[in-house]
Amino acid sequence: MNKHDKEMLELIETGVVTLMRRADFKRTLDSQANSLDRSAYLILQVLHQQSPRSARELADHFLLDISTLSRQIHSLEKKGLVSRRPDHHDKRVNQIFITGEGIEAINTLKQERIHMYANLLADWEKEDRDQFAQLLERFNNTLVQKRGLPSS
Repeated sequence: MNKHDKEMLELIETGVVTLMRRADFKRTLDSQANSLDRSAYLILQVLHQQSPRSARELADHFLLDISTLSRQIHSLEKKGLVSRRPDHHDKRVNQIFITGEGIEAINTLKQERIHMYANLLADWEKEDRDQFAQLLERFNNTLVQKRGLPSS
């Protein structure tokens, strides 16, 4: 690795760590405002795209232990954002459905985030925003492919 590559990778490492720290701070503020935490948002997003799903399917999707996912589902259920119903084919399995309140919550938060990003990037040139979006998507796709992470 040459000096330039090392310096560039150090900038990327610092940038990603800083981004994650700032995202955690934003998430803390969101939590104080009764918003959805990251895991709840992601679960609702998957259920919004394809509902119902079993807890096992969701746990596998997120590479989580079933007990961890069950606690998260229970919390969402208490908030009225998801509901469980027995599977028609196997009564031992519960299917998880996103509720109308869950759809409303995820749509509201998504619009808030889009508005936030629009404000953050308002001073950027269109070409810079386009390039950032493309590179971010490419980076996320690389994480999925090379690290075996879930695609959403």
